[in-house]
Amino acid sequence: MLNVNLIDPIEFANGSMLQEGSVGLAQLDERIAQHEFLVPAETTLQYRLKGGVDKLQRPYLNLSLQGELTLMCQRCLTAMSLELDESVRIVLFSKEDVMDEAMDSDPELEGMLAEAELSVWSLLEDQIIMALPYAPRHDDCGNTDLERVNNDKPNPFAQLAKLKPNQ
Repeated sequence: MLNVNLIDPIEFANGSMLQEGSVGLAQLDERIAQHEFLVPAETTLQYRLKGGVDKLQRPYLNLSLQGELTLMCQRCLTAMSLELDESVRIVLFSKEDVMDEAMDSDPELEGMLAEAELSVWSLLEDQIIMALPYAPRHDDCGNTDLERVNNDKPNPFAQLAKLKPNQ
C-alpha cells in the first residue's frame, strides 16, 4: 500500500490488518474542515481500524475514533467541548441485495458495499458527522442575559390554554 489512507477493504479485513494513528481535522475533506458547527482549531483525533471476519464468514472493519471536538453552541454561540468516543463495526458486502437482506434482518448491523479501494479518511469523516449532535448546545449556557430574555417571554402554549373553553 503506497497510501495509508487508501486500503483494499476485503484484503484488509481478510488479513486481519490493523491501522491506527491520528488525524487532524484540517487533513479531512471540507465537509469536516469547514463544518458549520465545528470551531476551527488544531484538533487531532485518534483512530484505530482493524479488519476481521465474523462467524458468518463476512469481512468487517472495526473503526474506533476518540478525541475532543470544539463545537459552536447554537443557543449562546460560544465554544463548547464534545468528547468523541465512537466505535462501529462495518460489515462488507459484495452485492447490494445481500447487504439489504442482512440489514433488514438485523437492524443493528452497519453494512457497506466493498469497493476495490476505500479511503480511511472517508470512513473517519462519516463517523464524525454521524457523531455530531443535530444542534449542539450547552446544558446551561451560563448567560444571564439570555435567561432573563427567555424568562420575560410568556409561554405561547400557556396563552393558548387560556383561550380553550373550560370543559
